[in-house]
Amino acid sequence: MPTCPRCDGTDCRESPWKSADERLAHPGERAWRCMSCVHRFHAPEPRRLLRDNPIVAAVGGSTLLLTIAVIAILWFWKS
Repeated sequence: MPTCPRCDGTDCRESPWKSADERLAHPGERAWRCMSCVHRFHAPEPRRLLRDNPIVAAVGGSTLLLTIAVIAILWFWKS
């Protein structure tokens, strides 16, 4: 979560882009609005664990598939 450059507030929310040109002018950033002083600013995009770390995504996906496979095998074995 970014900090407001005007008031150092931490209660900031993502703000929608005003135009496609604004989005293209700030690659790798998001528009934010401070809820304390209503200042709108741009800051780096927050890191998203699954998108930024393919190892975490691969381990999570394979664990899910393994769990589904084990449940299916146990269900068929029981029948």
